[in-house]
Amino acid sequence: DPVRASSVIGLLGSLFLKDPTAILALYGGSFVGMSLPSRLLYGNAPGSAKMGQPQSAMTLFGSFAVAGAISGLIHAITLHNGYWGGGWGGKAGLCAFAGCWVYRGFGNVFDFLRRKK
Repeated sequence: DPVRASSVIGLLGSLFLKDPTAILALYGGSFVGMSLPSRLLYGNAPGSAKMGQPQSAMTLFGSFAVAGAISGLIHAITLHNGYWGGGWGGKAGLCAFAGCWVYRGFGNVFDFLRRKK
């Protein structure tokens, strides 16, 4: 269950980390981890995964790591530019969504260019 796993990550982060920004980064990264793997990797709608699309452990790890890094970069840019006025509500989820969306967009462009050759 990804929601429970995310809550455990957030709880452990709040117990062992002291910096609120580090806790938010860890918790926001766990939101990226709640994405459906077939959707993140291939853009499949839930319940319509296509056969013949391999999902190795390293592919999954790499995909979620890159999407999480993009999410963190988006969060850092928005913080640096002063888009967030304070508080935590919604920031991590929005940045996680944006990170997954940008990752999938790059994947779609790559697939389009590969099919065009």
